[in-house]
Amino acid sequence: MAEPFRILDLGDRRVLETDGRQYPTRYSARVVRMLVERKGPRRAPLYFDFKETRGRHFLAPLIAYLRSQGRHGLRVLEVGCSFGHMTEFLADQPEIGALTTFDTDPAFVDLTRAKVEELELRTVREVRHLDQGATCRLPWPDGAFDLVVAVGVVEHLPARYRRQQVDEYYRVLPDGGLLTILDTPNRWFPLETHSVGLPLVQWLPPRLAYHYARLARLGRYRSVSFEAFVADGTGWRNASFADCLPSAGLAGVDDLTEQAGYGLQFFRATARSRTRRALLPLFGAAAAVLGAAGRPPSMALPYLNLLFRLDRKASG
Repeated sequence: MAEPFRILDLGDRRVLETDGRQYPTRYSARVVRMLVERKGPRRAPLYFDFKETRGRHFLAPLIAYLRSQGRHGLRVLEVGCSFGHMTEFLADQPEIGALTTFDTDPAFVDLTRAKVEELELRTVREVRHLDQGATCRLPWPDGAFDLVVAVGVVEHLPARYRRQQVDEYYRVLPDGGLLTILDTPNRWFPLETHSVGLPLVQWLPPRLAYHYARLARLGRYRSVSFEAFVADGTGWRNASFADCLPSAGLAGVDDLTEQAGYGLQFFRATARSRTRRALLPLFGAAAAVLGAAGRPPSMALPYLNLLFRLDRKASG
C-alpha cells in the first residue's frame, strides 16, 4: 500500500505533507512528485536541501580552487547527475561557462531536466541518458571539456566496465584539464562505511560477502537476493585510489588534492562525529607515513575526495 502524502502549493513554496509532518521546498509540485515517485514520501524531503548541503560541502573547495587559479568559462562534464543537486550548484557558479551532464538512470535524467527547465539553469547545455555500454565510449570528442566532476560515482561503476569508464573521463579532457572525484568510499579502508557498513566486507568474494551481510545485517538483507546484492550499481565494493586514475596511473596526472583543500585537509575540516574527531591524530599519522613514502595521503582516508590535472607529457 502506497504511503499517504499530499503536496500543498503555497505560491512562493510547496509543502510535502506526510506522516503528520510538513516539509517546505522551493521545488515545483512536479519535481516534488518525481522525487516522491523515486524515493517515497518519507525519504524525498532529504533531497530538498541537497544543493546547499551536499553541493556546497563537496564542491565549495573546488570552486575556491578554480577561482584562485583564475579559471573561468569552463566547459564542464558532470558524471552522474542523480537528482540534479550537484547540477544546480555547478550551474550557479560564475567559473562554469557550459555544463553537460548525463546519467544511466532515466528517472534521474527526467528529474534533472525538469529542474533545468523550471529553475532556468541556462548554463546547462545538455542532460543526456546513456546506458552502461555508452559510458564506455562517451559521445563527446577528445578534449571536449576543461573539467570533469564525478561525485559519488566510481564506487557504483560495474567492475567489468570501470577501467574503460574512468579512462573516458580523462579522454574527454585536454592536456591540463581537471578531474575531481568526490565522496567515493575507499576500498582499502578496513571498514566499509558506504553501504553494508561491515568491516572488510568489500574485500571478500561476492558470495562470501553476501552471506556475511545476511548474517550480520539480517534485518536489512533478509529479503535481498544474491543477484540483487551484486547487481550493477551496488556500491559495497567501494573504489580504490588506483580506480580513480587513468590507465597510465599517477604518471599520467598531477595530484592537486591537498593543494585544492581536499584529502586530509578536507577530512579534518569536515569531521563532525565525536569518533572521527578523536581519531584525527591517527589519520594524520597514517597520511604522513604515506606522504613520506611518496604515496598520496588520501589513501589512508575512509572516503576519497580527489583533484587531478591531466599530464599527458608525463605519461608518454
